[in-house]
Amino acid sequence: MMKNGGSTQIERQWRILSILSWENKGMSINQIYSRLTKSFGEEVSLKTIKRDIDELSLIFPISEEGEGRGIKYKLEKYKIDNIIFSVYELFSLYFIREIIRKYASSELGEIAFKLIERIISFIPSLYNDYIDRLCKAFLIQKDINTDIDVKVDDLKIIEEAILDKKRIKIRYYSFTSDSVSDREVDPYMIYMRNGYYYLTGFCKMHNEIRDFRISRIKDIKILTDTFEISHSFDRVKYYMYSWDVLKGDKKYLVKIKFIGNAARLVKEFDRCRADEIIEKDDGSLLFIKTISQFDEIKRWILGYGSEAEVIEPIELKDIIKKEIIKMAGKIKEI
Repeated sequence: MMKNGGSTQIERQWRILSILSWENKGMSINQIYSRLTKSFGEEVSLKTIKRDIDELSLIFPISEEGEGRGIKYKLEKYKIDNIIFSVYELFSLYFIREIIRKYASSELGEIAFKLIERIISFIPSLYNDYIDRLCKAFLIQKDINTDIDVKVDDLKIIEEAILDKKRIKIRYYSFTSDSVSDREVDPYMIYMRNGYYYLTGFCKMHNEIRDFRISRIKDIKILTDTFEISHSFDRVKYYMYSWDVLKGDKKYLVKIKFIGNAARLVKEFDRCRADEIIEKDDGSLLFIKTISQFDEIKRWILGYGSEAEVIEPIELKDIIKKEIIKMAGKIKEI
């Protein structure tokens, strides 16, 4: 298949179709070109875009409004008709809806939930009836936090700054220092962890890459200054050595021995968090993980009490020992 602008023709046309679906009022060729460049890094001629739209119009309900250079193209809404869903596909659709329901107490989660509800409402009533039956047979409980204080408008502002590589100025509440300060940040990406939204970016105040919980941003403004993402930033490796959210500058190889019921629990529920797990003949388990700081994993280890033993590193052994001594002192006071 022919390549154009670094992608195949079908890939480019699918991107154009997606862009048209984002804007209900229609878009001009120039607007589509701008979106292709910003969102996908796709640079093609206006003539190529026009030809792609003509081809897409033969299959999809794309209408034209206006004349000459003022023509705007609009993707008409259409229903899901004459599609046969399998039982497994319907089960998956129900599963997606219930997972999204967990986030429905937040503004973005509510929008996503209403979207999937709209999609389900478009399918034939026979399939709707089956999904209603699934509701009576399955319960997917809410087991995550939901960042209800995050506003969609803030996410859109940050997304725009990321796409345009524009620096932002934020008024940020730091939980660690219990203080509010103004920061200038080069925004790299938004990610979600344990139900909370975070912004990863280069903080000018601390001269390093940091994470900012978006719900703690009190005010945000896009500046005119542009930036380039640091060549040292690797989005995969950036999260590789964190236990949960917190990150450090060093790397520690942690080895923890679990015995008894703790070994069974770690094997069942926390296997995915380990780099390696070694099961011993006596039923004990060696949990191995490289991390960059100890605060979060320390609390996890202490939760297993005497059935967890830190083998290495020595720094973590000392931290656990000191914490146990402090806890024992509190018991004596009682």
